[in-house]
Amino acid sequence: MQSDLKVTFNNIRSLEDTQHLLNAGTLSQCAGLLVTCRTILLFGMGSSLCVAKDTYLKFLRMNKPCIVNEDWHSQLLQAKNSSSEDAAIIFSYGGQTKEMIECMKILKKNGTPCIAVTRYALSSIAKLADYCLYTAANETLFRNGAMSSRLSQLNVVDILYTGFAFLQHDYAVKQLVHTHIQKENADSGEP
Repeated sequence: MQSDLKVTFNNIRSLEDTQHLLNAGTLSQCAGLLVTCRTILLFGMGSSLCVAKDTYLKFLRMNKPCIVNEDWHSQLLQAKNSSSEDAAIIFSYGGQTKEMIECMKILKKNGTPCIAVTRYALSSIAKLADYCLYTAANETLFRNGAMSSRLSQLNVVDILYTGFAFLQHDYAVKQLVHTHIQKENADSGEP
């Protein structure tokens, strides 16, 4: 099928383009912030919420307090309860999601450091953020805004998570061993 080649090509191109947009210094600062903050607060709508949930699972393995809420009203309450001891990660590819902008305004008022994972463009979310981790996407006609952009966001999360673990290497290794879930081999019934 010809479309599978186009989707794969667009995804690869998005990852390569995102790699060129990321700043190593900013990534290091963000990883350090995530190590020292009290709680990681995660925000996103639609497909960006899926990325926020993946982020939650990664940091749960490290036993880092992390909150992700499904609906916008809960995210708004989360923002209102934030403090300067927390860190927020806001996922918004377009950077103009009104619900995320409203949450960020409250986060900023509370002194909560904000990391935006967003496309490389002048946007309200990029302007409000303390740190911008830019992504690129090459969306297809059928899934504009939800395929390669999601992959680029997930890649940024993987990089942040790896940086977080690297900064506390011994602890991270112990946590990965501690939180490993042994699965049975479906064929033999053995682990």
